[in-house]
Amino acid sequence: MIWLAQLAIALVIFAAGAAGGVSWELGVQARAELAAQQARESDAIQQRKFGDKAAGDHADALTKINNQLGNAREKITQLSGRECFSADTAGVLNTVGAEPGAAAASEPAGTPTATAAGTGLRFTTDRDAAGYIALCRARYAEVSSQVNQILDIEEARNPP
Repeated sequence: MIWLAQLAIALVIFAAGAAGGVSWELGVQARAELAAQQARESDAIQQRKFGDKAAGDHADALTKINNQLGNAREKITQLSGRECFSADTAGVLNTVGAEPGAAAASEPAGTPTATAAGTGLRFTTDRDAAGYIALCRARYAEVSSQVNQILDIEEARNPP
């Protein structure tokens, strides 16, 4: 009978130990899950801050580009307006990079922008060419800035 009592006590102690171990393991798992959740939240906050900074940098870059474009347009108005490109040259330049059928409704694809008075010949002036070049460079700078910002965000999100 003493053996039976000792066995019962041993089973009670074992059950209490097992319950304590399970309880301890659940606590460890809960702490690990809480730490992982806090790490995810911290990472999300950090990414938002980085994204906000990148957006601000991009907005600053766009402001600078637009100011430069405005300055260029001001200087372009001071150009002579002399003939610069023939109709054939302007047509070739207008078709580079253009999608087929993407010409503006007001101007057929491949035609230069100006007409000489009384001659019917079409040509592009130095003002037209400078304006297009300035606009191209400004748009290129905008897209380049956007791509660099996207690459920076992705690099921060997925470090090598």
